[in-house]
Amino acid sequence: MSTSREAGRDALVTLLAAALVGGGLPAKTVTGSKVAALQSNTPLVVVLSAGSQRERLTYQGHKATFYLEILVFVRQAQTGWTNAQAEDALDDIEALIAGVLEANTATDNWEMVDYDGPSTVFEIEADGSRYYMERIPVAVRLARN
Repeated sequence: MSTSREAGRDALVTLLAAALVGGGLPAKTVTGSKVAALQSNTPLVVVLSAGSQRERLTYQGHKATFYLEILVFVRQAQTGWTNAQAEDALDDIEALIAGVLEANTATDNWEMVDYDGPSTVFEIEADGSRYYMERIPVAVRLARN
């Protein structure tokens, strides 16, 4: 039976939540699915499925590579919070995500996890507020499934 992309996504959510959420850490929420509203959840990190590639190994099953998309949302200036603080939070969260990927390159869940290209920062409007959104493409390769 083939492994679901969900297993890799859930494992990554668990690692990111431990590194990003809690006292003195920059994120409020890490989740493995979209949220209904950004405002009460930011700074927010969302890990979403983005695709799969399953390479056939001769008589040995398949080797799957799962593509994930990490989205980071940070609300821009508001009362008691400046755009500079928002930019700093976005940068801190990206650095911590990179550290999690680097520290967990190979685990029981995968043989490789890494950026699958450059991240991109956008400015978006949602819920009547402005946000920085960073998109981080990630590839997770299973040893065999």
